[in-house]
Amino acid sequence: MRKVDVVLTEIIRNRLVAATEEMAKTMIRTAFNPLLYEVQDFSVTIMSATGDMWAETPGVIVFSQAFPEAVRAGMARWKGNFAEGDVLIVNDPFETGTHISDTNVYMPVFFEGELVAFCGTAAHWADVGGKNPGGWCPDTTDTFQEGLCFRHQKIVERGVKNQGLWDLIDCNVRVPEIVKGDLEAQIASCRQGCERIQSLCAKYGTETIREAMDYVIDQTDRSMRATIAALPDGEYGTSIRLDSDGVQEDGEFLVCLKVTIQGDRVHFSLNGSSPTARGPINLPAPCTKGILASSLKGILLPFDPCNAGHTKCLDFELPPESIVNPVWPAPTDSYGYVIECLMEMMFRCFLNIVPDKCPAGGYQLTGAFFSRSQSRHGKPFVMMDPMHGGNGALIDRDGATNQLTGNGDLPNTPIEITETRHPFRVELFEFAPEVAGVGKFRGGMGVRKDYRCLTDGVYASFVIENTADTTAAGFNGGTDGDHGSLTVTPVGGEPIVYNERVGSIGPFGEGTLFRVITGGGGAWGEAIERDPELVLSDVRNAFITPEDARRLYGVAIEQNGGTWSIDLQKTRELRAAA
Repeated sequence: MRKVDVVLTEIIRNRLVAATEEMAKTMIRTAFNPLLYEVQDFSVTIMSATGDMWAETPGVIVFSQAFPEAVRAGMARWKGNFAEGDVLIVNDPFETGTHISDTNVYMPVFFEGELVAFCGTAAHWADVGGKNPGGWCPDTTDTFQEGLCFRHQKIVERGVKNQGLWDLIDCNVRVPEIVKGDLEAQIASCRQGCERIQSLCAKYGTETIREAMDYVIDQTDRSMRATIAALPDGEYGTSIRLDSDGVQEDGEFLVCLKVTIQGDRVHFSLNGSSPTARGPINLPAPCTKGILASSLKGILLPFDPCNAGHTKCLDFELPPESIVNPVWPAPTDSYGYVIECLMEMMFRCFLNIVPDKCPAGGYQLTGAFFSRSQSRHGKPFVMMDPMHGGNGALIDRDGATNQLTGNGDLPNTPIEITETRHPFRVELFEFAPEVAGVGKFRGGMGVRKDYRCLTDGVYASFVIENTADTTAAGFNGGTDGDHGSLTVTPVGGEPIVYNERVGSIGPFGEGTLFRVITGGGGAWGEAIERDPELVLSDVRNAFITPEDARRLYGVAIEQNGGTWSIDLQKTRELRAAA
């Protein structure tokens, strides 16, 4: 290989990263579904002609990590028979790594007749024709119930739409205008990336691009290995048990992780994890590996632009036909719970190695989805609102609030978008401090949101897990965060509280109130060690009451003339007696 110009290499690397950012902006500006243009439940990736990741933009991290494996599966299926203008589609969970609602669209990039790269987008579709609108069904028992499955069909071939495939999609989803609009947005995003790569090739030549990115990946691998080699060798293990799989309430749904650091390599073993579940909590292997790799990178090299070099020093041992390595056609629609568990387990393992980089446990994925398929009550719609909650505290600060963890830190849906796109009015949106863990540094708070239904014929689903064996574990004496809930109050009826996930409950009529509370994060350290000034700040912000301050933290807060202050003498007495 020729001597690499490191300055030019950095220019090429950064231009590829910038290309993914442009692709993401194209998605946001052209998508039809708020889940994409507001929540940004998607990722964009640029890969080499052999499927190595060259660049990605921050988004749903597990989409990008699993994308190279999906593209390689497409290369094997077509035996390299790609042409300029082709666009392929795949959402087979066992190749994309997540669930069937997350649809990968990718296209080969040619320059002067030579295959140079692939551009891809992965996005959560508003509907894919499964048993439940919008996906995340809690009780499917095989992939066939979860929706249309694509395996690298050419949705566009040599620049011409495969109209039969587009018509098939149109006839099998509940909101075809939105789904096809999002598909067009994905294709536009890929074309944007294609143009940027071709402009790079025109300026520097394809061989220079390849050599530069080979060098970047090699240097990233060296950096990753050096960082790992600086850690102490050892084995670290933990496990988390899920409540149920949505089908069997009395089964065992255990996820086990052992991390072995030896020299400049890390070995992940998930032996001991439960067999494939009958319900849809299974996580396909590409995503199991992807979330472990992403978590490790986030702990060790969080500011590196991601590429294939971050995973070359990692080994994985996944037990076959298990909850973390199922085989077709096992159901995977609620895959995200295991992702959250694995990420939190990584923090628990590395807490003993790099405690300043690992938070306490964060809340498990929580949210309410609403839909209407029957047109007799009005226009069909699918509204998905994955709500934010509380992350775990760090060794030196309170946990983050209003953050979506697990798949990636994504924005929430603005109330204005919810109310103008769907038949709901949001009557309340506030912090839920009561679910935050208590400690020297408290966990992040949950949020509370009230949706007033403005129409009839509405069905609801509720997403939640780990209400018994929490992901939001406190560390070093801090208490755990509490889980969330859904309360449904029909007009003139009594409130019904749901503390476990449910799918397609209803129909509910106009005036029904849905209250969703998300979980809080775990705390760090003993509550009695919390700085009284921080306790005072929480009282002033109405996160806790003066009674809570005394009971939970041993801090006496009094009010004089409308001003809150700390009674230092009483505080010393309270803490001395604790």
